[in-house]
Amino acid sequence: MSESFNKDELEAPEWMNKSFFEEVLRKCEKTDWIMVKDVKMSPATLKGDHYASVMFRGKITYDSKKGKGLLKSLIIKTMPQVEGHKMDMLQESFIFETEISMYSETIPKFEAELRKIGDKTVLGAKVLYHSLKPHKCIIFEDIVPLGYETLKKRAADLTDSKLAFLKLAKWHAVSYKLAAEGDKSMTDYKHGLFSIKDFDTNPFIEGGLRALTNKCETVDELKQYAPKLQAMQKDLMKRCSESFNTYRQENPKGVFVLCHGDFHSKNMMFKKKSYGETEDVMLVDFQISYFGPAVMDVIYGLYMVINEDVRTNHHDEIIHYYCSNFIETLEKLKFQGNLPKISDFFIDILRHRHWEIFLMSTLLPVWCALDKGSMDFEELMTSEDLRESLYQNDDYIIQIKRLLPMMFHRGYLD
Repeated sequence: MSESFNKDELEAPEWMNKSFFEEVLRKCEKTDWIMVKDVKMSPATLKGDHYASVMFRGKITYDSKKGKGLLKSLIIKTMPQVEGHKMDMLQESFIFETEISMYSETIPKFEAELRKIGDKTVLGAKVLYHSLKPHKCIIFEDIVPLGYETLKKRAADLTDSKLAFLKLAKWHAVSYKLAAEGDKSMTDYKHGLFSIKDFDTNPFIEGGLRALTNKCETVDELKQYAPKLQAMQKDLMKRCSESFNTYRQENPKGVFVLCHGDFHSKNMMFKKKSYGETEDVMLVDFQISYFGPAVMDVIYGLYMVINEDVRTNHHDEIIHYYCSNFIETLEKLKFQGNLPKISDFFIDILRHRHWEIFLMSTLLPVWCALDKGSMDFEELMTSEDLRESLYQNDDYIIQIKRLLPMMFHRGYLD
């Protein structure tokens, strides 16, 4: 069983003990008397489901004024304690400060705005406890008992995708309105992916386009694209960083919102109706949320949420669906400023095409590999052999054969 989980989640740290959970339960249940009888800890997710934190599931049996033998299931997220690439990369980051602020302040603010128009959309799981000292941690209500689960080794189908992009559209629209009305807390979120230490110089991140170029040179029908990809390698990460920081530039152009920042299917949990159809999706993991171009999340989702069939046959439909709901939500909120047009989003997608090329060349092969089983992200970040093997995946090559001609015809490779 240990092979199915991240090695740093096989054993909980010593401070996650009975006295710690008594403190947690006293705060979240607002009572002065709690006695924890038993604590059972286990990994919260499977290997490959996340990277930028360590997560445990705690089954806490306790007595309180409400009764004896009570049971509460908690999800505990904390910083890496095991030395290695993950700990080095995240030690100086702002991910916990960002996520605590998102859950404790921003998400409740967003939901309050939606409640004003009778929209009962829930944007995040309930936070029960958070702390930065002596240990950085956030504790959530476990939503698995509420019927939510991950997709388990499959990408989202059309129904799943539309629910995810609908929730994103509402999220983005509320943040767009608040920022336009002068709420500076939106623009205070500045620490996205490119704020993480050495992110853009990591061999895995920086070398993806080079690996794809090398693969194209060996496939007859892709050889024509190799020179164009080769020419983009020098500036790709610089261009992606500029896209993330567009709002901070002089006279920025585009539609700007508070982005989720890591909008992929592993950061979503889906709830099914009794007959199997998806009825809700819960977004999780707001560690790298930042204020920037709305389409950065949209493009991310086109590669990291939807399956290959949806991307091939419903690509523009998904974008249109997101844009329509973004604009409709603003109208319902009685937004008084200038409403973006759907064409504005498509223009922004072309403007930030380097981000799409990065996703296609670097993260999509990872997602294709995850469809075949779990993956050790620590090894992925440090093993050149493992990274090279991603580009031999037949499923990835099939997708590249469809994506590169599309990008070429749209001018993405100019």
